[in-house]
Amino acid sequence: MMKKIGIAGLQREQIKTLIELTAPGEFECHILSDMDAAMKVKTGDLDYYIGACNTGAGAALSMAIAIIGYNKSATIAKPGIKAKPEQITQFIAEGKVAFGLSVEHVEHAVPLLISQLR
Repeated sequence: MMKKIGIAGLQREQIKTLIELTAPGEFECHILSDMDAAMKVKTGDLDYYIGACNTGAGAALSMAIAIIGYNKSATIAKPGIKAKPEQITQFIAEGKVAFGLSVEHVEHAVPLLISQLR
């Protein structure tokens, strides 16, 4: 069954394109507001939430933290700090389903994340 991802925040079209290039036909991508995406993950309509903002923590994840929970959310890339594969592996193992990243790292972080969520 295809996994479903809600994409919120900045660079949503670019994130969607990168997901489709990294894992063709493996994910159903939905571009939504942060509140709608978080609510749909909470209710089980979506499997994952990906949000991008300038810091990767504030606007990218605030709704996800409020709705899904802090323990289910993680920032994978911050300004000047790239996403690390082993950290993403740990976040997934801990049951995180909402991922935030800074827009400067979209091209690097999204394929890394998606390859591990497959």
